[in-house]
Formats: sequence, structure tokens, C-alpha cells
Amino acid sequence: MNLYPWHNEIYHNITQSFLNGRGHHALLFKTDIGLGTSDLIYDFAYWLLCQNKQGNQPCGQCKSCLLWESNNHPDFHQIESIDGKDMSVDQIRDLTYQLQQFSQQGGNSVIYIAGAERLTESAANALLKTLEEPHDNVYFLLEAPLQSAMLATIQSRCQTWLLQAPEFQSAYQWLSAHFPDLSAEELETAVRLCHNRPLICKTFLESDRLTTRKEFLRTFWTFYKHRDVWLLLSAFDKEIPAILQQLEWIDSFFTDALKAKLNISTGWVNPDLFKGIALFSQGLPAQALLKGHHIIQQIQRDLLEINAVNAELMLANGFTRLVLEVFE
Repeated sequence: MNLYPWHNEIYHNITQSFLNGRGHHALLFKTDIGLGTSDLIYDFAYWLLCQNKQGNQPCGQCKSCLLWESNNHPDFHQIESIDGKDMSVDQIRDLTYQLQQFSQQGGNSVIYIAGAERLTESAANALLKTLEEPHDNVYFLLEAPLQSAMLATIQSRCQTWLLQAPEFQSAYQWLSAHFPDLSAEELETAVRLCHNRPLICKTFLESDRLTTRKEFLRTFWTFYKHRDVWLLLSAFDKEIPAILQQLEWIDSFFTDALKAKLNISTGWVNPDLFKGIALFSQGLPAQALLKGHHIIQQIQRDLLEINAVNAELMLANGFTRLVLEVFE
């Protein structure tokens, strides 16, 4: 086991509740993205299955631990979306049938439902029956996004644990060990751009998105100076997730400029672009910066909510509004 630092406290609290005889048969992990929550759940499942626990650590030597280490434990069951489809009632029925058999190792059985928000209504209702009448030594570990809606009856049968992004300093320290060659300013910028989500930030840095972002924002600056909508459009990716990230970079440019206008020197998302943002702030009134921020957010919402309209048209419309309503 090698817990991420931001998992240590919650892992300790969960295992301690079991050691104190207060363990719950169903745990719901509501989690932010980019935190490696599945790793935490696997580590906890490992501990639950161990037959010779050493405090809050598995022994690593019993037959159950050896089966776990070989990725071949017969009493660990994982249910998840198949081919991007919602989880069906048949998947839950198959699980119920398996749980009617005795644990093959004579200890606990653990069921991990990854992406529990993807359960169909019939699947959720079938699962509910099992949660309402739990078998001895059977534990359900459900994982779902922080903001997702879960069937209230299922959530009420679970003990809920919330996993949110760690504090800035925790994410910064972990990443600094992985990227020792980055300057403090570059690392701070990356952490803030990724909203303190360490694993997202790690991928962001490994794929050199920090450099890509700088080049993209240089194009945004040229767009601001020359009002060339098509120049900015040409700098955008073709895939929606990447487009949303690029829009977030522009939005952070506006919000940092507004902070500069209000003489707020802390909490900038782009500390590495201080000079350019200061110039941008000086060239526009606070009301215009706020308006720009709202326009970018509206484009983001439209891209997420309206599927029938061409993304390029949405972008072009939004950037034309920036020219006419913010820059003029």
C-alpha cells in the first residue's frame, strides 16, 4: 500500500471506525476528480479482505493478501460501466447470485461499484434490496462524482465520505517532488490552473500543457489587441474537453485582471503572466472585465448543455460579444 498524502486522514478515519466496531456495511465515496479515489478504495478493500490485519494495515502475508497481490481475489467483486453504458439490473442480479455463495476464503467479501451514478433505476432498486438486508461480512464500496445525483434511498443506506481537492500547499508539495526542475512560479501556476487536483496537475505537466497554455494566451492577447475573432478560433482544439480547458484559461485571465484592478495580489491563477495581466487590467474598466468573465462562462455552459449547435459557432458568437461588449 502506498497512499497518496491527501488520502491518509480519511483512510485512517475509516479503518479506525471499523477497528472500534463501528464499521458500516456500505460506504459511499463522493469524490472530486483527479484525486485517485479508486486507489483509496482498493487499499481499503485490501485491508478489509486481510485475515491478519496489523492495525490499519493489511499483513501482506496471509493467503487472502497474497491473492489480492496477485489480482486474483475471489471475494472481491467490481461492477462498473461496460462500453460506456449505464450499469444494468442484470449486473446487480449476477452480483446477488454470487453473494449467495459463501466467501471462498472464509472472511469478508467486498463489492466495489465504480461510477455508482451510472446505475439504471432498475439496477439501483435491485441494489437497494441487497443494501437493506446486508449479509454478514459483506461490504459495499460505492464511488460517485462529488456533484452527481444519487438515488436518495441508496444514499440513505450508505455512510458517505466526501473527498475534495487538498489544500494548495499539500498538492504543491506532492507535485514539487515529482517535478524538481520546475520553478516555484511554474508549479504554483499549474496547481492553481488544475484547482489543487494533484493527479490532473501531474498529467497537465507531463503533457507540457503549461507551455501550450502560454502560447494560447499569447494568441488571446493578439486577439484583444487586433479584435481578430478568426485568429483566436484557429488556436482552439477540436475536442470539447480541450476547448473547455482553453476557455478556462481565458476566464482565469479575466478574473486575475479583475483582481489586479481591485489591488488583490494573492490567489492569482496565473502568477507567471503578471505583467501581461496587469496591462490587460489597465486597459479595461472593472465592469468590462466582469462582463468578459460572464461571457466566457456562458460559452462554457452552452458547450456543455447544447449539443445540436456547432461548437465553432458558439465560440465565434461569444468572442464577437467580447469584441463588441467588452473591448470596445
